[in-house]
Amino acid sequence: MQTETPSRLLQITDSDGLASVADAQAQEKPSVSELQSRVEHLEKELNAVRMKGKLISQELDLFRQRRVVFWSDRFRNTFDAWNLMNVGFQQLKDDSAIFCGSNTGFRLQPSLSLLRVPFLTYRIRLSKPRLTAILLAPVVDVPLTTGEVCLRIFSGSDCIATSTAAVSDISDNAPIRLDFPPIEDSHQHELILRVFVQGVDAPVRIFELRRYALSGFGRLSTRPFAGYIFAP
Repeated sequence: MQTETPSRLLQITDSDGLASVADAQAQEKPSVSELQSRVEHLEKELNAVRMKGKLISQELDLFRQRRVVFWSDRFRNTFDAWNLMNVGFQQLKDDSAIFCGSNTGFRLQPSLSLLRVPFLTYRIRLSKPRLTAILLAPVVDVPLTTGEVCLRIFSGSDCIATSTAAVSDISDNAPIRLDFPPIEDSHQHELILRVFVQGVDAPVRIFELRRYALSGFGRLSTRPFAGYIFAP
């Protein structure tokens, strides 16, 4: 009886192993039809992405054109957006007069970009207790999907309320709402509002009431263009 030598056994084992690997690779290797199917699927996905990109580009172009027309005068002292605001902002118009007094001499204009300043500050005195939300009217140059508009309310040096709203909620048709627990004594003392943004990479402004002294050459006075919600 012939006995296989160790070297001969090793050769047989290696040969069998290589054959097994080759068989496995052959089985895993996709066929031409499978590759063609994958290519067709990827082409469909690519075409869908291209079409979506085209639609987004068209929407951005329309958005920018509307903004260019709408804000072509925004850096002039004579610009006033009172008559351009959607009916959804009526409460802000009403509350600005109710709680801030006469708006004579003030114009409704967008603020400085909140990317350029740490925050905007407004002082208010309300005649009702239990303030629980504030409505603001931000405006953006391009649609934003990430980031927040933030509000902090101070009484003296104490922060008594904070709130945030997603920039994706900014609309031409309605204000954003910033909610917080009711401030029980909101009618008893002056409140300081600080508005700022976080996590955004494009300009965000908010509408505010502006009055320029000396025909635009003097000191600028500002008031918040805001609506106020009170808890029952």
